[in-house]
Amino acid sequence: MTDAAEIRVLHGPGPELDRIYDEILRPSFDDDELSPPGELAEGVAAGRITVLWRDDGAGTPLAAAVGTYDPGHRIMLLTWLAVRQGRRGSGLGGPLLDAAVAAWGAAFEPCLVLAEVADPERHDGSAAHGDPAARLRFYLRHGARVLELPYFQPAMGEGRRRVPDMLLVVLHADPSFAGSAPDTVSGALLRTYLEEYQVAHEGAVGTDPQSARLWQAVERPGGVPYRP
Repeated sequence: MTDAAEIRVLHGPGPELDRIYDEILRPSFDDDELSPPGELAEGVAAGRITVLWRDDGAGTPLAAAVGTYDPGHRIMLLTWLAVRQGRRGSGLGGPLLDAAVAAWGAAFEPCLVLAEVADPERHDGSAAHGDPAARLRFYLRHGARVLELPYFQPAMGEGRRRVPDMLLVVLHADPSFAGSAPDTVSGALLRTYLEEYQVAHEGAVGTDPQSARLWQAVERPGGVPYRP
């Protein structure tokens, strides 16, 4: 197993990013959960998307953490975290997640770091994509807290569908992002961020029932609470 010192930051698109997409991300997620590879490369080139990764010392990617930063809201979304099939459970993902959250917190402070996680009560596991319950336990062990929201991932591009029954979790939150009620996150901040996130991928702010439930939950007085 590699050690934490071998965690690297990708400095631009190219063959390394192509291998990460093809060998780590594509086998770990459904197409509906992934952006097209060209969109990922464009984001990395523009500096909007940051990739931390681990390899075997010979260039073969073993794990990757991909984050998308919104400077207007100072929110970093852990877009994808994945470990090569056959190496899951070997201790690669935890140090990578911790390193990514620490790096983003230091680089963009104050900031809020979020992640989208499949709700294990609504999603079944598979050999290819892993066990949602184990994945949620993994994030909780690393300090994640689940927001009380009827969350879904927007459609990630043309021909892709929304991913329903997701959890929006907080990996790091500066106190300045708190709501007015105890143990909450600012609903006004989340509302504008999630609207712009949806517009970026779907072209418009949703007015459908699924979106309306999300907006209503985000706008509750005092902020969005964490689940107990």
